[in-house]
Amino acid sequence: MINRIKSTSLLLLALMLVSCTKTEKTSAVRKDIEDAVFTSGYIEMEDEYMISAKISGNISDIPIKEGEILTDNSLIAIIESNVQAEQLKDAEAVYSQSKQNASGNSPQLLQLQAQIDQAQHQVAQDRINFQRYQELRTKNSVSQLDLEKAQLQYQSSQNNLISLQKNYLDTKNALDLSKRRSAIGVNQQQDVLKDYTIRSEGNGEVLNVFKKKGELVKQGENIARIGRGDFKLKLYVSEDDIAKVKIGQKAAIHLNTYPDQDFTATIVKILPAFDETEQSYIVEAKFDKTPETVFSGTQLQANIETSKRKNVLVIPTSYISKGKFVTLENDEKREVLIGSKNNEWTEIRSGISENDILIKPKD
Repeated sequence: MINRIKSTSLLLLALMLVSCTKTEKTSAVRKDIEDAVFTSGYIEMEDEYMISAKISGNISDIPIKEGEILTDNSLIAIIESNVQAEQLKDAEAVYSQSKQNASGNSPQLLQLQAQIDQAQHQVAQDRINFQRYQELRTKNSVSQLDLEKAQLQYQSSQNNLISLQKNYLDTKNALDLSKRRSAIGVNQQQDVLKDYTIRSEGNGEVLNVFKKKGELVKQGENIARIGRGDFKLKLYVSEDDIAKVKIGQKAAIHLNTYPDQDFTATIVKILPAFDETEQSYIVEAKFDKTPETVFSGTQLQANIETSKRKNVLVIPTSYISKGKFVTLENDEKREVLIGSKNNEWTEIRSGISENDILIKPKD
């Protein structure tokens, strides 16, 4: 008796399910449709750049914050530079000494100048003595040998003066060269020290700060991202769709930050090269009217309108099975040629007409 009740209950349940299940039907209709290319992408500012460290070291100060507006040459960060500061002091001390040595009052040059003055005095005396011996020789008061000795003494003092003058000039040139080299050393140390103070290039807004005070930063590592100018949209377009996209086309933009609102934009640039990283072509667009609040890096989805067509035969996309078949009311499976489609509608180019009744395929 219990088994019979169970069987009867199962039969009634089955009949109830059959009676409640209704087969969904539809037929093709004609609609005006807009062909569009679906893309994803993100927002960025027109001119964005990274500020990176030119040297490695610990950050002793980083006064900037996200959202802060910078002017040209604003301080971004300072990297500890105690060793380099000492090296600059040493270079400046060397330059100061070499500058003093190259001046006319340096002890080395003063000593040489004193020797030159003495040699000039000796030349003057030996010239007078030689001239006197020449007069005496005309009077036969001195021998020819004495005259020749006076002449040799005069020539020797002249040669000594020339040698001292050349030595002075060589020493002065060497000291000047040392001064120039030490000046270059100071400039080099100053340039190195400049790398420890990082500043902005032009005005802009701080978009990201990647480091904190006290952190170690390596050479070439990013410290901050700066942006300026208007916002632009970067869209990733597949190889199959890029030929359909043209400059000037409109796009419907859905931002993740505005889930209940769409915006319009215009295609302004198509980058010519395929992006290997993204495995897509990159297209740039600009808002027709920029949203009140926009954030660089916001993810988005876009439908780029490529054409408009009137009186196109379409059916609900859910009535397509295996990509190209529909099921007629008599359970006939018929292959159709489809065109453009989205999640809601699929264009039918051939295979059925508006008179055919279709049933929705079972999942």
